[in-house]
Amino acid sequence: RAQGCGGAMAWRGQAWICGAAVGGAVVLSLALRRFLRRKQVVLDPRNDPAKAGAGFVYNKAVVVDGIAHVSGQVAVQLLGNGKPATTAEQEIEQVMENLQTVVAMAGSSMDKVIKTTCYLKDISDYNAFNEVYLKYFPDKATRPARVCFAVGDLPLGAKVEVECTAMV
Repeated sequence: RAQGCGGAMAWRGQAWICGAAVGGAVVLSLALRRFLRRKQVVLDPRNDPAKAGAGFVYNKAVVVDGIAHVSGQVAVQLLGNGKPATTAEQEIEQVMENLQTVVAMAGSSMDKVIKTTCYLKDISDYNAFNEVYLKYFPDKATRPARVCFAVGDLPLGAKVEVECTAMV
């Protein structure tokens, strides 16, 4: 039991959390506040006040305790270079380029990605998706865990969206 903890103890990553019930809420110890301060945000390079409400309402990634949680990427040119995708393969390529860019912005690399979640609007794009995906994760030894499934719809009319978790 932690010194000065009159409430319940819980293990949270690398710190014991001490909580005491106060009016239905839980007051957490200094350890949790320190944990939350380690959170770093990777901003969207397009974020600026003039574009508020233009659909960019989330951060590209959040890094906590050496783990980057990368938001879902669709085929939008992050840095404004290149032409829009017109085929499924081009869209998948752009999505993976965006994922690689944000992973790098978070201080990591594709060989440190530990999990991907892949959303396809049309499951018939599965084989094309795998061909492009393997270009970005060629080494079976460092290839991440993955789930890939079809969904009814995706934001911005996208056909593909990929999110990931990576070590920093």
